[in-house]
Amino acid sequence: MGIKEEVRRVLPEVVQLRHYLHQHPELSDQEEQTASLVAERLEKLGMRPRTGVGGHGIMADIRVSDSAPTLALRADMDALPIQEENDVPYRSVRQGVMHACGHDGHTAILIGVAEVLCQLRESLPVNVRLIFQPAEETVGGARRMCEAGAMDGVTAVVALHGWVHLPLGHVGVRAGPAMAAADTFDITVRGKGAHAAYPHLAVDPIVAGARIVTALQNAVSREMDPLEPVVLTVGRFHAGTAYNIIPEEAYLSGTVRTLSRAARDRMEQVVGRIAHGVCASAGAECEMKYTHGAPPVVNDESVVRLIRRAAEQTVGADSVSELVQPSMGAEDFAYFLQH
Repeated sequence: MGIKEEVRRVLPEVVQLRHYLHQHPELSDQEEQTASLVAERLEKLGMRPRTGVGGHGIMADIRVSDSAPTLALRADMDALPIQEENDVPYRSVRQGVMHACGHDGHTAILIGVAEVLCQLRESLPVNVRLIFQPAEETVGGARRMCEAGAMDGVTAVVALHGWVHLPLGHVGVRAGPAMAAADTFDITVRGKGAHAAYPHLAVDPIVAGARIVTALQNAVSREMDPLEPVVLTVGRFHAGTAYNIIPEEAYLSGTVRTLSRAARDRMEQVVGRIAHGVCASAGAECEMKYTHGAPPVVNDESVVRLIRRAAEQTVGADSVSELVQPSMGAEDFAYFLQH
């Protein structure tokens, strides 16, 4: 059978496996049962998977020649701390845990791909490495797998991501910057508490924190190139315990999303300068932690051309779209690309 016939043969099993994984989601770095299932499926195909790679990661190779290049295919396995409300037969059985980002589908697809490629091994032009990654949602699994040798000897690596903005059956591709770097900041403003009737005796951390929020948004529109995508979001702002008491501390945190190294470095400087500057002007103290998340996903043009041609042959040129704009979401697949 050819590749299309093999895909049709394994598709019902892939769907069934995806439903099982959806019912039994596991959070980042807790993917023990998922990893065990993956390893078992690969072993049934005659493969010798390497387990425990960067946590619960799994690697397995389909080798055709020592002189052939190696293409890596990656799928992420972890779920999110979300309560599922979908009324479907394969609804999550685990309270507060759900495959809401499609990793159940990614994992099932790659197992199906493994079965197809094993059947077609004799006709493969390249070696293939299968990478099942833990902890994508917490942005740690890809880096750890790379450190454990997942990309050793790999010529190119590809992955897919379910995309809600595309019609069913369509494939979207994009060369160059495709997904953003996502960094986080945590700021603690320490002032001086007092009764609300006597604000002159206080150093109000809420007012200082509010000024920081406003100044950060102004900085994006006034200090950054308007043609360079930058998204700054303050997602948490906590302060106080009573309506008539000025608290001693305020806490705020958020994310900074950028597509270039220059914008990423610049925004780290801007956030630090504003936080410390506003606090100093208010007579408050500032404590800030700025944490780098995954770098931007920058897709290789030659690999994208190859994927586009393959997609057009599979689903037809009319069902392959060029993603005009990058996503400001993050994906730690970027670590694999850097290797």
